[in-house]
Amino acid sequence: QPLEQLQGQAQEQRGLEILQAMIMAARADGHIDANERALLTQEIEKLGPDDELHAWIQQQFDAPLDAAALARNADSPQASREIYIVSAVMIDDQNPMERAWLDHLASAMELHPGLARELEQQIQGATTG
Repeated sequence: QPLEQLQGQAQEQRGLEILQAMIMAARADGHIDANERALLTQEIEKLGPDDELHAWIQQQFDAPLDAAALARNADSPQASREIYIVSAVMIDDQNPMERAWLDHLASAMELHPGLARELEQQIQGATTG
């Protein structure tokens, strides 16, 4: 189910998975720029930040980038698509390190290359339209 249709613990878990994906994508090139920071802050606010969440977020900033872990956390094709989409939104497609991270993530989640391109085109349509 899409994130918006999930309830309670399932919604919270998907929200954390999406935030984790966003953090990893933002870190893919070794630094977090102002735009990435703004998107992360927006997502954190949606989750209702508390001390526990802030501690978890700090762990994510310190943890190694791990596409396989994100793939394992995606418990459905819908979850995989959502994680890929937020990652694609976070990256700068012109940055080779960030582009490589997104390709690595698609591979780890076993997303068909055609589907990955289609998802990216949807994002570009949404951001330019």
